[in-house]
Amino acid sequence: MKIKNIRKIGKTEVYDISVREVEHYVLENGVVTHNTGSYYSADNIWIIGRRQTKEGDDVIGYEFIINIEKSRFVKEKSHFPLTVTFDGGIDKWSGMLDIALELGYIAKPSNGWYQVVDQETGELLEPKRRAKDFVNNDEIWKSVMTDKFKKSLSEKYKL
Repeated sequence: MKIKNIRKIGKTEVYDISVREVEHYVLENGVVTHNTGSYYSADNIWIIGRRQTKEGDDVIGYEFIINIEKSRFVKEKSHFPLTVTFDGGIDKWSGMLDIALELGYIAKPSNGWYQVVDQETGELLEPKRRAKDFVNNDEIWKSVMTDKFKKSLSEKYKL
């Protein structure tokens, strides 16, 4: 079949047609189509992986990584860690340390140490802390979670 001409028809509604148990089928006028499957028709595809969280040899929980493969709301290829411990449940500040570092709201002045950055002056605020000090620490995170931080977060991930 050869294309005779191409003309603009404006916007029109299209449909993703799938037929069970066949990969392709013939439409009217001999046009052959192929099932696109669930990937193309899905609004969101999130792949969730997990890894163990340990203290010594003891497993104390899991860190789930949510990878955004496809989304109409979040930038694709984003990933979000979610820490869940057997004793404490979900850490509501999961992954925020890495994000705050990337956005410049927390600095890593030396290996293994972190400090909150004053967004007005750019100075590092005392005290220096270890990564474990940020886990489930409402006091630290409420000081970081300013409207400016929320806006930066939205600009990084939201479509």
